[in-house]
Amino acid sequence: MITPRSLLAEIPGKRELLARGLRFTGGLRLLERTATRWPALAVFTYHRVLEPAANPFYDPVVSATPDTLGARMDWIKKRFLLPTLNQVVDQIESGRPWPAPAALVTFDDGTRDNFELAAPILAEHGIPAVFFIPTLFLESPRLPWWDKLAYLTKQTRAKRFTVSLADGRTLVLDLEIMTRDQAIQALVQAILAKWITGLDAFFADLTAQARVTLDDERLGRELFMSWDQARELVRGPAGFTIGSHGHSHPWLAELSASDQRRELADSRRILEQRLDRGVITVAYPHGGPDAYTEETKTIAAEVGYRAAFTAIEGVNVQGAADRFALKRFNCGLSDSVTLLRTRVALRAVLESLGSSAPCKNPGLRPGL
Repeated sequence: MITPRSLLAEIPGKRELLARGLRFTGGLRLLERTATRWPALAVFTYHRVLEPAANPFYDPVVSATPDTLGARMDWIKKRFLLPTLNQVVDQIESGRPWPAPAALVTFDDGTRDNFELAAPILAEHGIPAVFFIPTLFLESPRLPWWDKLAYLTKQTRAKRFTVSLADGRTLVLDLEIMTRDQAIQALVQAILAKWITGLDAFFADLTAQARVTLDDERLGRELFMSWDQARELVRGPAGFTIGSHGHSHPWLAELSASDQRRELADSRRILEQRLDRGVITVAYPHGGPDAYTEETKTIAAEVGYRAAFTAIEGVNVQGAADRFALKRFNCGLSDSVTLLRTRVALRAVLESLGSSAPCKNPGLRPGL
């Protein structure tokens, strides 16, 4: 049966279409005016900033080009208060209301483009951004598994891959009948679903089938910023800060309590030693609802963090936000300013209307 919902599902870029419709009819301005009645904190998440055509690695983690990042920062500068990270955490801990909508811009993973391309744009706009770094990626640079998959698939001249799955089945990827992007996504989904286990053996076999030379250390150093660059970020005049993104970027929820503690404590210790700065926040790696637990939040507080960020979409409303599960808006390559405005305004209105719900954070002091 054809319904309006099913028709909408077939429209590419439907969120963008709806956002443009709201802007055209004046609904977006009304939403934004309404949201201003309940000032809240919006946190924006970026990963890599570069031109996609020049990217040899995993494309879905490219969040913006330099041009689109500049346009988005123009909007953020005009629309929001821009406190530093320390000011954000102080405000959350105090319980004081925001005098106007506030924003924090964050970058995950510590890639070199953040230093070379994003940081100058942020400094030009006066945006005191936060960079969440997985310390192992800078200590011993290697390609993360998703980038290694993409690199091998993009570089290969082979036409066909055969992958053995954990349940005994075989996954065949034929590059003559599917695109390389489709093949990459199929392999990523197979790993996330745990159909592929034993990643070392898997990558040894995939590299042999691809017949591609993979200099993991050299590529890792090209991908991630150096410690010297990280120090330059925090010592410069732009007001940048650095937080933890774990040590090895694991799914914390899948680790034992002792391993979670080691990941969170080691990352904080290494950052403070390398940067000669205190580190008060962590962004949980992967960040979704299945990436951390109540135990993770408790451990984060016990090892010295004052706040933690997730990848769950939403604003952080006064009186309802969880200080150790702060929400963020993930920014994608194709997101227009109009779409970002719509997402933030809708969430601000909906969550503010429902903010009478108590903060669920046993054992920890509530935040906003």
